Amino acid sequence: MVKHKFKFSNGDKVEDIVTGFKGIVTGSAYYLTGCNQYCVAAKAKDEFTEATVTWYDEGRLNLMTEKVITEEEVKAEKNGADKSPNKSM
Repeated sequence: MVKHKFKFSNGDKVEDIVTGFKGIVTGSAYYLTGCNQYCVAAKAKDEFTEATVTWYDEGRLNLMTEKVITEEEVKAEKNGADKSPNKSM
């Protein structure tokens, strides 16, 4: 397994310097080309709207606040998913 250093951590609040998009880092990826990318999720505008989630290159992001959300606060269930599967399906 390749160990790689990321500039940001899951749970950090970041801002894209190009568009001003702000959100929480929810995932990261390292590519063979040497590019680090981060999945950034914005707050949903209301309870009926799905939140916007976008991947950004590391160089486009600035750290706003470290660890706004911790892994423990959003710990997944033991089924490997964020929430329980729909049992009726």
